[in-house]
Amino acid sequence: MAALSGLRLVALKCEKCGSLLDADQHDVVYYCNNCDTGYELINEKDELVPVDVEFALPENTRDAEIIYYPFWVFDTDIEISSREASGTIGSFGKFIKKKVGAEGDVKPVEKFYVPAFDTSMENIKKLGLEFTRNQPDYDTIKKDKIRGCIYSREDAAKIADFIFLSLEAEKADMLKHISYSLGLSSPKIVGIPFYRIGESGLVDGILGLELR
Repeated sequence: MAALSGLRLVALKCEKCGSLLDADQHDVVYYCNNCDTGYELINEKDELVPVDVEFALPENTRDAEIIYYPFWVFDTDIEISSREASGTIGSFGKFIKKKVGAEGDVKPVEKFYVPAFDTSMENIKKLGLEFTRNQPDYDTIKKDKIRGCIYSREDAAKIADFIFLSLEAEKADMLKHISYSLGLSSPKIVGIPFYRIGESGLVDGILGLELR
């Protein structure tokens, strides 16, 4: 790093192999395609911190251009200590804890997905809910870059909290009060494949969700 007129310049070089890191202006996460190392720029310290980056192999194939958009993915532990509501009781927190599989088995839902690219909050909430709800299994592949990650892990944690509260408020019952702990740990970036449809449409290659 170098100091110049009160500004600190961060060299976008891989600390592992020395390669230049390809990035857009507003990116906060970078990926070295030479040694497969990811970094997050921590603005408070003006330093690059290693972060795991992986790319999901599309489950649904289409004859269209593929673009990889970044998601923060956290290990999740949600504890609801109290919840007061009137009407039918429903809780996203309880759903996060357990998921009923295709054969009726119950297994923990362990990952919380938060889109980290520039899109509407409606799309962020939709994608975050559906990916967290479905807990997709996917194979990974090597790609050459990840761009467009404009939200830091701290931003993503706040968005996850917003998604959780929004979903609780949208349940069939009328939420009056909730006390909870949203535990998020082991953050990583996952590049989710999207197909470009038309001039502005996108369809993700894992769950098939359409964005406009």
